Amino acid sequence: MAVVVAVQQQLLVALAVAALLLVVWWRLAWRPRAVARAFERQGVRGPGYTFLAGSLPEAKRLLMAGRIGVPPLDAACHDIMPILLPQFLRWVADYGRTFLFWIGPIPAVFSTDLQLIKQVLSDRTGLYQKDFMIPVLKFLFGNGVILINGDDWKRHRKVVLPAFNHEKIKSMSAVTAEVTKQMMQQWREQIHQCESGGKEAAAEVDMIHAFNDLTAKINGRVAFGTSHEDVEEVIVLMRAMQKLATAATLDAPILWYLPTRRNLHVRRLNKQLKNKIMSIMQARLASKDEAKCAAKVDRGGRYGDDLLGLMLEAWSPERRQDAGSAGKTTLTTDEVIEECKTFFAEGQETTASLLVWAMFLLSTHPQWQEKVREEVLREFPGDVAPNTDVLSRLKLVRRLQLHMVLLETLRLYPPIVYIQRTATTDAELRGIRVPRGTAISIPIGMLHRDREVWGPDADEFNPMRFENGVSRAARDPSALLSFSLGPRVCAGQSFSIKEAQVVMAMILRKFSFCLSPAYVHKPKFVVFLTPKSGMPLVLRNLDG
Repeated sequence: MAVVVAVQQQLLVALAVAALLLVVWWRLAWRPRAVARAFERQGVRGPGYTFLAGSLPEAKRLLMAGRIGVPPLDAACHDIMPILLPQFLRWVADYGRTFLFWIGPIPAVFSTDLQLIKQVLSDRTGLYQKDFMIPVLKFLFGNGVILINGDDWKRHRKVVLPAFNHEKIKSMSAVTAEVTKQMMQQWREQIHQCESGGKEAAAEVDMIHAFNDLTAKINGRVAFGTSHEDVEEVIVLMRAMQKLATAATLDAPILWYLPTRRNLHVRRLNKQLKNKIMSIMQARLASKDEAKCAAKVDRGGRYGDDLLGLMLEAWSPERRQDAGSAGKTTLTTDEVIEECKTFFAEGQETTASLLVWAMFLLSTHPQWQEKVREEVLREFPGDVAPNTDVLSRLKLVRRLQLHMVLLETLRLYPPIVYIQRTATTDAELRGIRVPRGTAISIPIGMLHRDREVWGPDADEFNPMRFENGVSRAARDPSALLSFSLGPRVCAGQSFSIKEAQVVMAMILRKFSFCLSPAYVHKPKFVVFLTPKSGMPLVLRNLDG
């Protein structure tokens, strides 16, 4: 009898192993080839599938060749896609504007067809979701309003969106002006320390460090209402995670889920990050009954009128107790932490990137620097910091050249060059049948350079294309995708633009600037678009 049982157990194990091997074979070998054939019958081809790794080996080879083999660009050249996305440029040349490639065993449709992309981003049914993401990127961005889907997204958005209404943005602009003044004072001191002295005195400043520090301080104040010492540690941890996330994007997908040294490091950093944010939350909760917090109640909610205060209001035990009967929106502790991560990762880096590239473009186009400076001095005389009310009023009267420069910066140097969605069910995109689970790859940087949409000068810096507004800048009113499109458009875009307007107006009023001879024009895509070797600019104080 024991022998029979043993044989049965061995048979069951053998059947289980066989079933597992069959599933693996179907998932990693048969299905990819069947999907590729189905796309090919529809006229959609692409690079071949490699067992387990998909198209990633070829993508990595083309990317490395593009980064190493291509020399730095002339500073006046804005055709940066051969450096950033060489693999996709090659595949577009080989297979057309819409093609199929493989992220491991996952099929991905890549397209520079704006109508196809608009169909994906404008969908309101939840068909194309943000659920395809490398795990390390989820740790970095936080599983907040940027990444979540469905009812959870609607619930989070109800809490987060009020943080970006007009009155909140107005108070954010005051914080922006205050922190920018501190940065400018540091620049004056650096210039003053230069040996030459006088009006010709100048100082070289790396804009990446300057603006990362600036936006981190602004976001710390906006999110947490104070320059809490833990905020600096939050930023350090998030930057360390960003470097690891960049390295992980070219790994074979199977490595994303294994306990590799990098993945274990990311988990340790994420744990430290959550602890830091939790300590900030606890400090706010502990002080809610103090006189300082009582003053906040007059301006906003019980926990303060900043982003953290709004989220803690939705998190509070009282809100959770009567949420069912009153229909109030609530957040869990982990959800509050994830939203804080999302705000830092998205808000701080994207605005810093916009400012860095705006300074670069005004340095390489001095005639535009003078134009915008004349406008700033005319519209914002004296030392009064620009505010959102004035900026909004001027926008109604005419198009501000400063605003047009920022829009053109977002077009040529979008902070996020490339995004993805995933089809949650079988779908049809512009006549192409797409199976469930297919990733839709959206190359924002390439779409912004499409001559069929933006005209023959698509690779050139021309802010005047926005003279009549965003909707008339191109042949399609929805062609500018820097903040995405449709229901998932970035909730903080107004704050980011207003923040950049205030910072740039204050700088232009007091400083002139040009590129340092040390600058090397070779951008890189490290989750966000950034210069490879820094952005050193030579600053001169216009006040003498």
